[in-house]
Amino acid sequence: SNVIGVQVVMGVTHALHSPLMAVTNAISGTTALGGIHLLAHSHSPFVTSLAAGATILSTINIVGGFIVTTKMLDMFKRPDDPPEYYHLYGIPTAGALGVYGLA
Repeated sequence: SNVIGVQVVMGVTHALHSPLMAVTNAISGTTALGGIHLLAHSHSPFVTSLAAGATILSTINIVGGFIVTTKMLDMFKRPDDPPEYYHLYGIPTAGALGVYGLA
């Protein structure tokens, strides 16, 4: 499947690469949610380990997709574009996790 996946991705034109990454991230998101669901409801250590592995690998794929997409979009930046404040995106996440931890 790795060889077929590489051949499919390498055959895609550059204009279609970002939509392909979006679909790949959506599929990985579904896999991650399925793994989280299995982690919450499994009664077998084997199923729990498979669910943990699926969740971890899917999360790595999602983060990698966002990194690649960001790098591709950075290629189109002009020198006079305003700065991006990506580091501020973590503030709402930290707040939500903090509220979730208190509940």
